[in-house]
Amino acid sequence: MDILHQQLSAIVGKDFVLTDPDALEIYGGDNISFIPHRLPLLAVKPGSVEEIQAVLKVASLNRTPIIPSSSPGCGHGASIPSVPGLTLDLGRLNRIHLIDDVYRNAVIEPGVTFSQLQQSAKEKGFRVLCPLELPDSSSIVSTYAEMSPLYSWPRYGTESILTMEVLMPNGELLKTGMAAIPVIDRPYFPFGTTPSYFNKVWFGSQGTLGIMTKASIKLKTDYETKQVLFIPADSFEQVLPAIKEIKRLDSPLEIFIADAVYLSGLLADSSEAFLTLKERLPSKTVVMVLRAEKEKVAYQKADLQDLAEKMGFILTDCLEADTNAAKKILDEIEQPEGYMRFKKHKNAYAVIPFICMARQIPVFNRVIGQIAQQFQYDFKNIGSLLLPVEPTRGSFPVFVLL
Repeated sequence: MDILHQQLSAIVGKDFVLTDPDALEIYGGDNISFIPHRLPLLAVKPGSVEEIQAVLKVASLNRTPIIPSSSPGCGHGASIPSVPGLTLDLGRLNRIHLIDDVYRNAVIEPGVTFSQLQQSAKEKGFRVLCPLELPDSSSIVSTYAEMSPLYSWPRYGTESILTMEVLMPNGELLKTGMAAIPVIDRPYFPFGTTPSYFNKVWFGSQGTLGIMTKASIKLKTDYETKQVLFIPADSFEQVLPAIKEIKRLDSPLEIFIADAVYLSGLLADSSEAFLTLKERLPSKTVVMVLRAEKEKVAYQKADLQDLAEKMGFILTDCLEADTNAAKKILDEIEQPEGYMRFKKHKNAYAVIPFICMARQIPVFNRVIGQIAQQFQYDFKNIGSLLLPVEPTRGSFPVFVLL
């Protein structure tokens, strides 16, 4: 252990090698998964690709497992050690190399957070696609690579990484897609806009098959006109036909269905407000966000109103239980507090994400209810959110249930 510490200190400096249990605590848990808390042997914080390569070599010589971590304390437990090893904290690799005004993408390192890039992107008239559940202090690259649900999935699909640069386990640097092609006459276009499907090798497996050191990710236009609309309902099944038709219109850029418990956690500023909202909000609420030029948003809203009259559902831009709900939802979508907001109301908070077809929702609800009863947990305290993740217009939605 002392030899390993000395070798790593010689690479990154002693200030960037952590061994104190209190300092390592952030790498051992504080997440929204059910993965058991476990500390690494030590953590090292490299500041360059070359330092990472040197750390990989030292770890290999000492036969020490490596666990990459881009944003400690955030996520679904992917960076919690399964065995004692060395946590490779990539937080110092936080450069924004490029924001491409023409092709609407950004080239970033794994330590770049949503809050960091969102600020820079908005200065140029763009916005970053943000996740459910995770705070804006999370790493964009690791969030996208781990396929954590994004509010934008219903419209833009599940892949937000275009191309990438990856360090293989032997220290070799691999570039995918157009990132591998030297471009001299167009330096603002080094990573390309066409996804390389080779990227999928690392989706959900970053750290197992390689360490991402740079990625080109999608940005979207930040329109000034934004309209949040709601559809109150008594059950998920009641609004599924409406969701299918709304997706045919291809209007909302964000759309999800939340029950009263989940939506209360999203809107409440205190535990007292959470309990009040839980009783006053509709049993289920469809939340939609329109973003476009002012005239386009106006006719999109009119189309939705016509659909509401035809199908017999209520469309409103305000919730009686919280008249400021629209602003709070926009803030959460663009600058998420994630699970930190929910943990204000309860001492513990965890997420069980899964994907199913819409017709399977009642089955999963029954299963969750039976499990809650088995462990004597009040089913009324379990909130759920449904996200239609199938972006194809007119297709029957597939859902992620949290």
